[in-house]
Amino acid sequence: MINFMKLLVPILVLVCYFTNAQNLKNPSAKIDTAMKTAFLSVTDFGAHAGNFDNADAFQSAFNFIITHPLIGSSLYIPPGNYFESRPWVLKSVVNGKWDFFHIRIFGNASAKSSPDTYLTTITCGFSDGFGIGVQFGRDVEIENIAIVGKYQPPSINIYNIGSTLYSAWTNNTARDSRKAPHCGIAIDPFCDINKIAPEDCYGGMRSEYLLNSGRGGTSGMKITKCRINNFVVGIALSPNGYTQNDEDIDMVDDNIFACKVNIAVCQDQSKDINIDRLKSWGPTYTVLDGIRYGAGTGGGSVNCYRWNIAGTVNQLFNLSTSRFPLSCREIYAESLFRIGNVGFGSGSNFIDCRIDLLTGAGLPATDYVIAGKATFYGGTLRYYDQSYSHRINLNTTTILFRDMTLNNYPITIGLYGLGVNHYPVPKFDNVNWYYNTSSTDTVMQSWPSPSINIDKTNWTANFVIPPKASNMYKVGDYVLGGPTDATRWFYDRDMYGENCNTIQIGRVIRIVNNTVYLDDVGLNAYNGSSYGAIFICRIK
Repeated sequence: MINFMKLLVPILVLVCYFTNAQNLKNPSAKIDTAMKTAFLSVTDFGAHAGNFDNADAFQSAFNFIITHPLIGSSLYIPPGNYFESRPWVLKSVVNGKWDFFHIRIFGNASAKSSPDTYLTTITCGFSDGFGIGVQFGRDVEIENIAIVGKYQPPSINIYNIGSTLYSAWTNNTARDSRKAPHCGIAIDPFCDINKIAPEDCYGGMRSEYLLNSGRGGTSGMKITKCRINNFVVGIALSPNGYTQNDEDIDMVDDNIFACKVNIAVCQDQSKDINIDRLKSWGPTYTVLDGIRYGAGTGGGSVNCYRWNIAGTVNQLFNLSTSRFPLSCREIYAESLFRIGNVGFGSGSNFIDCRIDLLTGAGLPATDYVIAGKATFYGGTLRYYDQSYSHRINLNTTTILFRDMTLNNYPITIGLYGLGVNHYPVPKFDNVNWYYNTSSTDTVMQSWPSPSINIDKTNWTANFVIPPKASNMYKVGDYVLGGPTDATRWFYDRDMYGENCNTIQIGRVIRIVNNTVYLDDVGLNAYNGSSYGAIFICRIK
């Protein structure tokens, strides 16, 4: 029996090898497989997990499916880690022009949260390009796939997520260019070759940009239960800067992290973009960006539902809503540093969102929580730290808060040129204050101005009270600075280059003899006495 088994094993290996070889050479074998199973597998084209380059097998599988549309359009990738040495391009070209196509590519188990041993993973061995690129697709579906790139975010934790500059996320570990970023899934990465400079194209892929190909793009695409990590951009919609369309795109139950930007909507013709149940629990600067890539006019017409954001995420949004609004519903975010820039024009709507901002000892206060025009209905926005004097800095924003909860009445006043300049302030309608029922704010100038000493390691500060202001300060007060023409900017000017009108210096935590000690020190506070003026902000 033992001798028989020794003889049988090599025979079975030869039979399996012969069968795979026949499948590669014999189209009828593939057709027979598809008829029996309702799908083809990448293994029918020679792909296998492990130390093997699957680029040719993946491309052959796709090419076969779109040239045999009557036998089925589903392509299965079994569990395992599949290495690819170059981007996987999904496209159909007829007479020198892109032609619409459909395909469904799916893996074994949901990649959003399933253990690694159950996953179908594509690992990219290159830093210039994308894991999967879809050019001119119709109802293309990508499901249950994990895609891993070469980008390495800076070393991020809760203590430095707010103070690490946006520029530090551009670190040469992967290509980070406006029109060709390293990304997990690129929707319409290419455009008319006459409409993009050679240096703006993906490296080695200039021939993919076709002549006189128009401005049309993909629509009706679905990216479901995928995990995308270690890319400059997780998912990019028309990064080339010329293509329009890229509309009716659904991203559902996906997990994106360790990216500079999770999702980039690169132009304002991308309508009806639905991002549902997104999970992001790892290092991320911006979850949804519409400014930094492609044409940089995107972000409106995006519907955001039931996100779960936690951990080291700097901001949710950096958008342009000049033509179309942003819509957010039931977003949950904890330990979030800021909401970000939601743009002006059409504005943004937040409905029943629950956002807890990052706070704690040794952490800086954000220079702005939200910039732009927005309306909040229901839900909460707060520092959830059981600190009864902690306040959110919401100065110079055009926002309506209605039927919701904030922790305390926020800081709302704009101090630059106080008495001459007047800035918009938030409006509050039926708002519950979680810690304090007061909604009366008092601002007093401290004269003469003290000289501020700031410790940006522990994010604390102190100053000696000037003699004439000895009785002005109380524990729980906020000390604010009116910026000068030379100091009127937010902390990370590369991300948000607008002017700051109020600098949050810190919150008074104790007064010993004649020295005031502060915590909750703002990112853009600075040492010395060169503020336009120093003010005390107090709830009464």
